Amino acid sequence: MKNIKFEKNGKIFNLKAIVCENKDLIKYMKRDYLLNLCAEGCPNYNTNWSCPPNSPRFDEYSADYTNSLLVQVTSEVEEGEEFMEAYIQNRNTLEDLLSKMQIDFECIKTACGSCNLCERCAFLDNKHCYHPEKMRYSMEAMGMDLQKMSEEVFNHKLTWNNKDNKSNICTSIGSILFNGTFLEDDFFHFTALFAQVPLSASAFFPPTAT
Repeated sequence: MKNIKFEKNGKIFNLKAIVCENKDLIKYMKRDYLLNLCAEGCPNYNTNWSCPPNSPRFDEYSADYTNSLLVQVTSEVEEGEEFMEAYIQNRNTLEDLLSKMQIDFECIKTACGSCNLCERCAFLDNKHCYHPEKMRYSMEAMGMDLQKMSEEVFNHKLTWNNKDNKSNICTSIGSILFNGTFLEDDFFHFTALFAQVPLSASAFFPPTAT
């Protein structure tokens, strides 16, 4: 696993990344259970092409790829900052990184949350997706249990922000699916360039045991 702490737009982000074989990630798929949760409590359910029940299963989506680079980005909600404002900045930081990786490594990314390419999704007008070449699905939309994955892979417990529980930590999880022999060091060096931090900087940490 690779760990990096970097500053972007005046905010500190902590990133963890690890390469896994997709066959080993299938154990985190709880499609039916999560689909029911979405149906009961998510306003995005069945309102766009990227969310359940319109999203594929992870094992289907990843069938043509052998590996995934799982990436988690966390940041703190600063004093006087709204949680949603901090979350959007956290999510966008990871989305930007994955989008660049998708191009440079000729792979395909998963999204961090529901698609927001269009103000109004074509699904609502009974039309095909306007941007199928750009639209991506999140791992949770494909039935992946990110709570368990985060705890077991990243040793990080997700916290939820609602009226009963206020969280001061934002967490975003995404991935890129790929074939070939890319190493964690390849992605590590790419992230260094993205974050504009020299590889010799003390912000970088050595690999940790998993």
